[in-house]
Amino acid sequence: MSTFAESQQQWTGIAISKKDRVFVNFPRWSQETPVSVAEIIDGKTIPFPDLRWNSWTQNTAGNNQFICVQSIYADHTNLLWVLDTGYELSTDTTKGARLYCFDLSNNTLKHEYFLPAEKITEKAYLNDFRIDHKNHAVYFTDSQVGGIVILDLNTNEVRRVLAHHYSTLTEVDQIVIEGYERKHPVHSDGIELDATGNYLYYCSLMGKNVYRIPVASLLDKKISEAMLETKVEKYAQTGANDGIIFNKKGELFLSSLEKNAISKIDKKGIFTEVIHNKDIKWPDSFAFDTHGNLYFTTSQIHLPKEKRSTYKIFKLKF
Repeated sequence: MSTFAESQQQWTGIAISKKDRVFVNFPRWSQETPVSVAEIIDGKTIPFPDLRWNSWTQNTAGNNQFICVQSIYADHTNLLWVLDTGYELSTDTTKGARLYCFDLSNNTLKHEYFLPAEKITEKAYLNDFRIDHKNHAVYFTDSQVGGIVILDLNTNEVRRVLAHHYSTLTEVDQIVIEGYERKHPVHSDGIELDATGNYLYYCSLMGKNVYRIPVASLLDKKISEAMLETKVEKYAQTGANDGIIFNKKGELFLSSLEKNAISKIDKKGIFTEVIHNKDIKWPDSFAFDTHGNLYFTTSQIHLPKEKRSTYKIFKLKF
């Protein structure tokens, strides 16, 4: 394990393009968040796509400015997707989330999708997401409300499913990381599509299992909520996780928060620990480069601010 980059600011998401460009995001959880999305170039965080996009304040809010970016995702078509939760610290609410799509060939905005508060509720905090190109849909977790939120990229329709199902809600009363207890409920968080695009995998941060559901069931608008709940399968018992990601071998990597570790579930369903290290302080989000190496952010969320060191991105060679 080696250190790829460090920052004084708290980052969560990471994405790596098909040309191995590395991007990160910084959620606006405090007033001291000078950059929301950045590209790491020679160890430095360069605002992406430019400084204006990253210059939002409540007093100067305008179009095409990031408010509170929680996660990012780079797809195989050389697009960078940016999830802006729209969360405003001063009110602890959102007026709506936005999903931005940037063309990395010229670093320009290609698409913008709006998920209004009337559809997702003002208390929503969309957390992580995956793009389903085959079905022209996006699947989001909501760590504040729970459930899976689905965006139709063709019609802009927004739906929430499994909102009251145990698989998308907090499963444990507390988690303990390095002696620090966390009791605040955090619902659906990590999310991933398998290579076939046939199954969506997800987990709650305050949880102990990874679940999956057929994508065909999620997209079937004729199916009742009760019937949809019967399609959920328990995939593996894992403990508390934040981000999850598949490699090309079909192994699911997980951020084992309470163990300061990265773990995986192989194709046979066997759970093993890949690496344990005291410096892996709240592994948050994952991305693979084109060589199959794994990168992940550490966000140190469990630690009081005065106990935190620099935030790091680590690289695991495979």
